[in-house]
Amino acid sequence: MDLKEYIRNHQILTDGAMGTYYGEKYRKAGRSPELVNISHPERIVEIHKEYLKAGAELIRANSFASNLATLFGGQQDQEFSREEQLRALAENVKAAYRNAKAAAEAVNPRALLAGDIGPIPEHGAMEPEELLEEYVTIADALLFAGAEIIWFETFSDFQYILPVAEYVRRKKDVFIHASFCLNKFGYTRSGISARRILRTAEESRLLDGVGFNCGIGSTHMYQILKNLDLGNLPVSVIPNSGYPDIINDRTGYQENTAYFCENMKEIGALGVNLLGGCCGTTPAYIQKLRETIPCGVLNRRLWKKTPAGGEKRIQKERNGFFRKLQEPGKVVVVELDPPHDGNCEKIIQSSLLLKEAGADLITFSDCPMGKLRADSIMTGAKIQREIEHPVMPHVTCRDKNRLGIGAAFMGAHMNGIRNMLLITGDPVPGGDRSGISPVFDFHSVKLMEYLREMNQEYFWEDPIVYGGALNYGRPNLDKEIERMKRKCEAGADYFLTQPIYSKEDVARIAYVKERVDTRILCGIMPLVSYRNANYMKNEVFGIHVPEEIVARYHKDMSREEGEETGISIALEIAEQLRELADGYYFMVPFNRASMICTIMKRMREQCLI
Repeated sequence: MDLKEYIRNHQILTDGAMGTYYGEKYRKAGRSPELVNISHPERIVEIHKEYLKAGAELIRANSFASNLATLFGGQQDQEFSREEQLRALAENVKAAYRNAKAAAEAVNPRALLAGDIGPIPEHGAMEPEELLEEYVTIADALLFAGAEIIWFETFSDFQYILPVAEYVRRKKDVFIHASFCLNKFGYTRSGISARRILRTAEESRLLDGVGFNCGIGSTHMYQILKNLDLGNLPVSVIPNSGYPDIINDRTGYQENTAYFCENMKEIGALGVNLLGGCCGTTPAYIQKLRETIPCGVLNRRLWKKTPAGGEKRIQKERNGFFRKLQEPGKVVVVELDPPHDGNCEKIIQSSLLLKEAGADLITFSDCPMGKLRADSIMTGAKIQREIEHPVMPHVTCRDKNRLGIGAAFMGAHMNGIRNMLLITGDPVPGGDRSGISPVFDFHSVKLMEYLREMNQEYFWEDPIVYGGALNYGRPNLDKEIERMKRKCEAGADYFLTQPIYSKEDVARIAYVKERVDTRILCGIMPLVSYRNANYMKNEVFGIHVPEEIVARYHKDMSREEGEETGISIALEIAEQLRELADGYYFMVPFNRASMICTIMKRMREQCLI
């Protein structure tokens, strides 16, 4: 049998949910089903058999959550080396496929078996290379076990699917399928629309099938799909039975078999190839689905094709700061810290001074050093309204989950904000951990990819232009350059650096500039006193203040003398950066905006800006 042609030309019934059914069937076990692939294989085999007896023609191996986070409980570095962990992961995946195969041989040897790969949990400290290695380990284990179908399930984007699919293609000619989780509006949590998923999957030429599962129930799934062109790839639709509720401290789903199957009948009529169930669907659902939908040869309905030029072009040209970045000359961005007490009078006065001095953007930090301050986006929106000047809030990954950050982006756009700095964010100080919980659903690259998708789907006519941070002081500068390139691929148009104080720092900026084609705004933060210089040298991680800079201050300086020394040093640094910097990023010390205005005035006199 030609597997690819068979799936393309038939309507096939899949199984239901392994995870929620296992939790219902073995309530006292209290463990993820992937954790018993080896210790209690009979449980997994029995569930596979129930779905096959109910009429499923395709079952997915119990490897969806087979990953290091699940198998080692998030303690990956405690007892075992990474090599040992990956070997254990591979054995778990192979066992999952063996269990599915044993069930099929006992009930229906002609059933199709899919090796299931779910999204690996990410956190800010994980590098993409580590995640890719883990995905490849899973794929290799499934291929070794004999899988002819590799099924990526419940993903929100293509970031790891496509490189792993390319890797699998080089090793074996198997059917590669990718299924995505939507919300009720038809978008993944990365902000990609169902329409774009279908188009991207087909254009990739790496996938044999595409589909949607989890996240929503059958009604919303039908509403999303009914007006879409399903394209030319085989399509799977595997919704939840409905929406969950908490019953006796456990997540439960309402029994609605007949309702679910009637909706699935309408979905099947759209010309879907693979039909089944996700969370909350038991063997009873699959049995009723078998009775409701006489699966067999597919009769795909023809739908109106997507209008020509379906991919919208993001129109950054409307953004004045973006246009100036492309022109000769240097841009100027000045950072202010939002108030810590809710009183905005001083920050409005400082912003007005900076506007009059010619700053292109005024930017606002996002709770720097993990300390409470007014929200950067709300502060930016107010200042932009009050002084009628563009702003650039910083947005960190620390304090909001995906939903909160997405809502913040929408709110910012509604309030006319079109510029942002996207950064991972400072960690929560050690003493505050009992009361403050860092979130870090993203790291900075993923955050940029998220906003890029929102620009594509929602804001394409007037998008938010964003930049990132350049940590030029990182010991392995080539590693930082690799990260910069990933940020550029994720849509970053410029980079802001930490404050620069030495010739060595200038040389490192030059090294980066030779290797990355992007705009770099070099950081300048004037020091205002002997105490301030010593503090920056000895207590602020990641900023290098040379001894010769500190030596230019002394304890008995007046405020005016300290400021004048800081201004002189800032001008000297700007001169050293004249041929390198695409602009300057000033950090205002102790809210002394007038000091920055003086520096900007003298820089213009010296033709530095």
